[in-house]
Amino acid sequence: MRSLPPRPAAEPRPIPDPLDAQLRQLQRLVVQGELAATAVHEISNLQTIVLFNAGLLREGHKQRPEILRHVEPLLHAAGMVATLCNQLRNLSRPVDPFPEQLDLAEVAFGTHRLLEQIIGRELDFKAPQRGPLTVLADRGQVEQMLINLVLNARDATDPDRGRIQVRVGGGCGRQPWLEVGDNGSGMTPEVKARLFEKFFTTKEPGHGTGLGLAMVHRLLEEMGGRIEVRSREGRGTRIRLIFPCPVRPAGVRGESAP
Repeated sequence: MRSLPPRPAAEPRPIPDPLDAQLRQLQRLVVQGELAATAVHEISNLQTIVLFNAGLLREGHKQRPEILRHVEPLLHAAGMVATLCNQLRNLSRPVDPFPEQLDLAEVAFGTHRLLEQIIGRELDFKAPQRGPLTVLADRGQVEQMLINLVLNARDATDPDRGRIQVRVGGGCGRQPWLEVGDNGSGMTPEVKARLFEKFFTTKEPGHGTGLGLAMVHRLLEEMGGRIEVRSREGRGTRIRLIFPCPVRPAGVRGESAP
C-alpha cells in the first residue's frame, strides 16, 4: 500500500497582543473624543442662535405675560445647554497643569451639576456649610479626576437602583478631601490590590481601558496627595482623594491660604 504524503504543517496562529488591542481601543477613543468635541462646537453655535432669538422675544414682549411664561423656560433650558457645552469644552483643555488656589467644594459642585444631567444615576452632593475648602491644583485636573470616579461608580451600580454620592470635607487645619461613594457591586481584595495598575480593568471589552484610575492616582500623587479606598464585595465602594494643605508658591494665582 502506498503511503500518503505527509500533510504540510499548519501555520501557527498568531498570538493576540493585548497591548496592540489596547492601543487600537485607545485610538478609537481618541476618534470618538474628536467627534464629540466637534458635536459640542456645533451644538454651541446652534444654541447661540436659540438664546439670541429667545432674548429678542423676551425684550419684545415685556408687557405680555401670556407670552413670557413660555419664553422664560426656553431661555432657562437654553442657558443650561450652553453651560453644559462650555463645561464639556473645558475638559479638552491642554494637559499642562495650571495650579491655582481653588475652592474644592465649588469645583466639585460645578462638575456634579454637569454629571447629574448625563450620568443616568441618582447623584447626590454634600459639602460643609463653613468657608471654602482651599486646594492648590489645576481646575481641569480636579474635574477630570472627579469625572473618572463618578463614571466608574456608574459602571459598578445598577441602572435602576444605583446611587452615587459626591462629598467634600476637611479644612480648619485638616487636609481637604473629595470622595465618591456608591452602592454598587464593590470589589474583591484581589481587584482592590490592582486598582491603580495601568490597563487593568474588570469591564467588558470596549467598555474600559484601565487607564482612568491610574490617571487619577498619578495626578493626585503629583500634587502631593493620596487616595484611600474602602470597598467590600456586594457592599459598594468609597474612594477618597486627599489633597495636601495649600501652600502658595510665588507666581501662583489666588489668595493666600487661611
